[in-house]
Amino acid sequence: MKALISILLVFVICFCAVGCSDFGDPTLSVNKDDQLDLIIEDDTDKNKNEESNKEEGPVFDFKSWELRLINPWNAIPEGFDPELALIDKAYAGFQNAQFDARAIDKLHELCGAAAKDGIKLTVISAYRTNEFQTNNFNRKVQRVMDANPALTREQAEVEAAKVVARPGTSEHQVGLAVDFNSVEDSFKNTNEYEWLSANCYKYGFILRYTAEKQDKTGIIPEPWHYRYVGVEAATKIHEENICLEEFIEKYNTAE
Repeated sequence: MKALISILLVFVICFCAVGCSDFGDPTLSVNKDDQLDLIIEDDTDKNKNEESNKEEGPVFDFKSWELRLINPWNAIPEGFDPELALIDKAYAGFQNAQFDARAIDKLHELCGAAAKDGIKLTVISAYRTNEFQTNNFNRKVQRVMDANPALTREQAEVEAAKVVARPGTSEHQVGLAVDFNSVEDSFKNTNEYEWLSANCYKYGFILRYTAEKQDKTGIIPEPWHYRYVGVEAATKIHEENICLEEFIEKYNTAE
């Protein structure tokens, strides 16, 4: 009898020990395979969320021709040879005006759409050769020196470069920029400027130089100067009220 009681006591003690270990730890109530499945599912969901977040923002090719950054700190590559085409005479203010051949249809569409709205846009400057830009810059330097005799040539060049781009750093030299109607500040007060501000992005163009972004562009405000960057990029720049430099800084995630 004592032996039987001893066996029963051992059985009860073992049963209680097993029961406590199973129910005392809530994690043991889930099968290990089930736990592994839950971990895998959780990691899969995280990966999906990360991928969806990456896909949310637009993707731009910053090596493409239309997004080439040209400014005082980013010169045109040596030997660069733009693809050019003649601008329609209906929109050109001088003979043999040229623009990038891959974007010229968009320039024509822009000017045509403006005409339909009673707005006359005339291209008064477009593609420029390096020789033209060099002469243009030197003339500006001389005017600065004439107005400020105390300045050295180097100092005058710094001042001139705020208004006229140094040779090799002008967007006109890559055939992607045009000046419309007038190179006077008063152009900002015209119906033409108002129309461009509201519509140019629809055709892939942006107002390139503004007072608010001068510290980024390095150029004084030019309400007449418009640059082609492509419709998608122009739309984003317009919506966020940023300049090309800020756009590239924000969306160019390439390492």
